[in-house]
Amino acid sequence: MMTDSVLRDRFFKKYHGQEIENCIQCGMCSGSCPLAPHMDFGPRQLFAMAREGDMNEVLHANTIWLCVSCYNCVVKCPRGISITDHMYSLKKMATEVGIKPPKMLHLYRSFNAPVEKNGRLTDVMAMAGYGLRHPGAAMANVPLGLKMLSRKRLELKPASVKNIDGFQRVLKKAKELERVS
Repeated sequence: MMTDSVLRDRFFKKYHGQEIENCIQCGMCSGSCPLAPHMDFGPRQLFAMAREGDMNEVLHANTIWLCVSCYNCVVKCPRGISITDHMYSLKKMATEVGIKPPKMLHLYRSFNAPVEKNGRLTDVMAMAGYGLRHPGAAMANVPLGLKMLSRKRLELKPASVKNIDGFQRVLKKAKELERVS
């Protein structure tokens, strides 16, 4: 495992984490987060820890994996900090250094893969991707899935962005730039 100072430098330089220095610790992010009660640390506390250099604890916290990118925190932040983007960066950084909470990471990948392929995500694609890795969990959710299907709450046909080739080129370029930085 890398030292906290190396990880902090990496977060601040490679992932532009210096933006969290603008945080005034008002707590609006944690107060608006629907999953904060289930997190080891709310976003406010997590960013305070990152600023102080407690990066191993930050990367091992379930907080980064529980963020569902609802953007409530970003909307409420009086400083306009891209909290959700930083959570994504911390997830990426955690996987790069070998921190992989198995079930949460599979769920994360189940969401990410269809987005990279189609530019969008449907509930069915996410459930299918996760269900293939965790059949027990999938079977436990069959009644809920059938209920959602009967109420037309599931979109069976995967939607795609209009210019999928352009989207994938942008994604590829972003990954290349990320590797370089």
